[in-house]
Amino acid sequence: MDPNVASGLIGFGGAVVGAGAAIFGTWIQQRHQAHLAKEERDTARQDAAFDTAVQAVFAAKDLFRRRQSGIAEDDWKHQLSGELDRLRLATLSLSSAEVRRRLVQVAEMLMYWERLVPFGAGTSEKYRAVREVIDDTLDALGEYRRTGTIPMRSGEFSEALGWLDEWVAQWEDEEGS
Repeated sequence: MDPNVASGLIGFGGAVVGAGAAIFGTWIQQRHQAHLAKEERDTARQDAAFDTAVQAVFAAKDLFRRRQSGIAEDDWKHQLSGELDRLRLATLSLSSAEVRRRLVQVAEMLMYWERLVPFGAGTSEKYRAVREVIDDTLDALGEYRRTGTIPMRSGEFSEALGWLDEWVAQWEDEEGS
């Protein structure tokens, strides 16, 4: 084979291989950038949902504080329901199933806040139970934000949940009868 043709073919082959490597490298880089962009979007969505959940819990705490002080608006239950719905909605975008379960549980507990204590308990005990549930929730959310793990429920939280569960079981028995 003529040396000029051979060197031309070798040069052409090198160009084809180089072009293929460049195209493959560009494809890998674009995939990596798309993956990073998706992670950034997911993180932003997680952060926004987390912030919304925290804001809803703080808003509920404020509603209960105003209610206890006697300065709550007449439609405070409607406002509370709205904040708890906002909390439930925020949980839909959280990736941690454990955090989602805890927040939905808290929303239900706060919806039926008067059932977090034994039957016949006074108003101050009811508000104390609400404060304990909310404070436990905010502590848990803070720990989750810092470490990525959610701590065990406090004794007060578990006790309030137990009273609510007892009330629900009794209510279901009455409904079934």
